[in-house]
Amino acid sequence: MRIAVTGASGKLGQLVVSELLERVPADHLTLISRSPTASRQGTTVRYGDFEEPETLPGAFADVDVALVISTIGARDAASAHRAAFEAAARAGVRHIIYTSVMNPVPRNPFPPAATHRQSEADLASTGVPWTILRNALYADLRVQIASSYIETARWTTNIGVGAHAFVARADCAAAAAAALTTPGHEGRRYTLTGPDLIGAEEYLTLVKQAAGGPIERVDVDDSAYDRYRAEFGRDPANVHLFELFTDTGRAIREGYLSEVGNGVQTLTGQAPTALRDLFGINGTGRQASPGST
Repeated sequence: MRIAVTGASGKLGQLVVSELLERVPADHLTLISRSPTASRQGTTVRYGDFEEPETLPGAFADVDVALVISTIGARDAASAHRAAFEAAARAGVRHIIYTSVMNPVPRNPFPPAATHRQSEADLASTGVPWTILRNALYADLRVQIASSYIETARWTTNIGVGAHAFVARADCAAAAAAALTTPGHEGRRYTLTGPDLIGAEEYLTLVKQAAGGPIERVDVDDSAYDRYRAEFGRDPANVHLFELFTDTGRAIREGYLSEVGNGVQTLTGQAPTALRDLFGINGTGRQASPGST
């Protein structure tokens, strides 16, 4: 069985490939990327760009199962995803797995929700057996950005009383690899989250423990958060950090992203990683080691 992974040069894609290399021979893997500069020994590497549909038939040639990792930054992401699904279907791919987002319902203000709702429907319309992985927000990014809050001793947020079960990127990769290599996942949607809902107080506690000192929490409305986020983005010190979009905070606050899913456990047989563990907080409430990003 030949397995393809799109976006194989990205952070999630690289982790998925590493997981797959623990499960299947390297020569069973096709790595598709817009920047196929680095290969894994024994794998097949192909250029493929969702926004250049002419590159996709060759990329998916002779593939049995494909993981289509959703794109970021495309001019029209829904059209880009549709191009990938249709090319995979025409190439004879027998099973397509797609990374979506939590709860992509019509009224969800989470910015990517509308795109992924359309893409899930487009995937189903191909007639190819499908599996959808609805990933929560990455816990890794919440650990990484905590460095800024620690530096300024301040955390500005608009999530209010909302909460979210942030998921480790590595857990999403392990779940995707399991869906690609084990039977019985066709026609199923899996929600991949961490083990617990994390609200403002829980998150602030973790940041304080990592800092070893006080952190001020500043609760603001969406308009004030817009101004804060714009200022945050202009600071050169934050160039490698990603702050939540205003409507992401709103979606958390309004409960659209407040779900604990069982997808990681179901697919991998392992409990998902807790945000506390990524921070390196041990049972005494102290930071045992630097958090993973």
